[in-house]
Amino acid sequence: MSPIIVFAFNRLVPFTATIESLLTNPEAKDSDLYIFVDGPREGREGEAETVASVRKYSESIKGFKTITLKFSDINRGLGPSIISGVSQVIERHGTAIVLEDDLIVQPNFLNFINEGLKTYRDNKNVWSICGYSNKVSISKDYPFDAYFSTRSSSWGWATWADRWQSVDWTFDLWDEWKKLAHKFNKWGGSDCFNMLADCRDGKNKSWAIRFCFNQFIQDKISLFPTKSLVINNGFDGSGTNCRRWSRFKYELMSSSKEKFLMPTKIVIDRHIHKSALKYHSIPIRVFSKIMYALT
Repeated sequence: MSPIIVFAFNRLVPFTATIESLLTNPEAKDSDLYIFVDGPREGREGEAETVASVRKYSESIKGFKTITLKFSDINRGLGPSIISGVSQVIERHGTAIVLEDDLIVQPNFLNFINEGLKTYRDNKNVWSICGYSNKVSISKDYPFDAYFSTRSSSWGWATWADRWQSVDWTFDLWDEWKKLAHKFNKWGGSDCFNMLADCRDGKNKSWAIRFCFNQFIQDKISLFPTKSLVINNGFDGSGTNCRRWSRFKYELMSSSKEKFLMPTKIVIDRHIHKSALKYHSIPIRVFSKIMYALT
């Protein structure tokens, strides 16, 4: 089984729900679990106490093959924490399944992710295995339980060491990268390049947009389930990067499904791909901004 990494911070209730959902997966007992808890931010009243409660709960967790706890003395932020934490674990194990502390997974999530890692391990065109899927349009004659698309999802995903270690996390080639703005947006959605530019300018610390940009320049694709195996529970206003409303819609796959029929050819179905990328279209993003302002 691939090791599982959960990144947590100061939200005990959603973090507890994430761990409890993982424990509904039969594979949990055979999986190594790594928990990274970031340090409190300076000047945030009460945050040291909420972080401490997350750490105390982490020390009580049972039900996995092994449990390794990593507590930061300082606040590193989600992006730097994920880059560092995944690098540590994936160098040791060769693969990693990555979750944040506001995700709820189905009881067959680990089954799907581990099967995907095994099936496409030697196919270098596959960049990542994703557990979350937006609600997409699937034709009645589509025979598989998964599909390929661009733009890896950061909501419950996995990858291999060689893919992860190929990522350039710096912006040393920015003069060349910015020439690809239009192509990047066409590849992954209208918001892609602005997110990358904001990261470069220090307006966000997103590891995910840099991960996806490297996926884009290497021309790789990601695997998604036809129906989601993950719920993002973070749209309650308590998270650092999520609002109270989301433009992303999903439909859950049956939790009793035990065998997944994976695509035999590494190709993108144009119909499904178009349906998946609509969530990043300009009209839907404009509507989202209006909803953000109202909620």
